[in-house]
Amino acid sequence: MEKIKDFIYDKNDILVALLVLVFAAFLILWRMDVIMAYPETVFSEGEVVESPAQDEDPSGEEGSVSGNEGGEEGEGDVQGGNEGGDEPAVPTSGLWEGGVLTRDVEVDVYGNSAMAAVQCLVDAGLFDDYNEYKTICDMAGMNHEKVSAGSLVFEAGTTKEEVARKINWS
Repeated sequence: MEKIKDFIYDKNDILVALLVLVFAAFLILWRMDVIMAYPETVFSEGEVVESPAQDEDPSGEEGSVSGNEGGEEGEGDVQGGNEGGDEPAVPTSGLWEGGVLTRDVEVDVYGNSAMAAVQCLVDAGLFDDYNEYKTICDMAGMNHEKVSAGSLVFEAGTTKEEVARKINWS
């Protein structure tokens, strides 16, 4: 009896650690479906995390996009973001011609995911949708999920690949 008592006393810490590991493994395996669904749940909630550059916007508007940097009023001037609406705030007709931008475009890129950040560019008319951005990144050898936030200006004559390279940090 003394040998059993000494064995348990000597190996007590190891036995407790093994029991904790077995319990943790069981718990993880039991809830694996919930754990794997978590990123999708977070994404579907649609929370927007503003970047520091967003707070420094002098106009105070979220997602402000300016189509004409010359300061003249007219067809190219558009200000405002897509706050809750389905329609883009910028008219995209005439923005692209021959595969390049026809005028300067300023976009505030923000969001808690690559898809949300690229949506700012889609709203500004720089891409048709996230899949187009992803395709351009894939063809250029970039990781489409590495998107920088901030206030960016894309000059007239810029191609879609150059737009993708400017916001991509891979």
